[in-house]
Amino acid sequence: MKNPCDFILYKIPNIYLLELKSHKGKSIPFGAIQHYQIELLHRYNQMDGVVAGFVFNFRDVNETYFVDAVTAYQFYHVGERKSFSLEWTRGNGILIPQKLKRTRYQYDLCNLLNY
Repeated sequence: MKNPCDFILYKIPNIYLLELKSHKGKSIPFGAIQHYQIELLHRYNQMDGVVAGFVFNFRDVNETYFVDAVTAYQFYHVGERKSFSLEWTRGNGILIPQKLKRTRYQYDLCNLLNY
């Protein structure tokens, strides 16, 4: 059995299925994400009470964004690029505020939970 995501979060009335990706540079290549993850998260996102998507952390600029599975799916299948660029993610994602605590981040999920 293949896991569709790394992290499951529940806040009434939704369950959040999140695939977490952290990458150096200003883009996250499609090769960093398994094809089945894009397909499954897109399918789950269509169910009532389920919010599925990707959390992209761009380590070089210390920015993290949530992109819902439908938007990522459409870009993956129709987009002319082979990666999720930082600029595209800024325009299509939700910024997740973060604080770097030595070597790990602490995230404020309020923006995501109000999605």
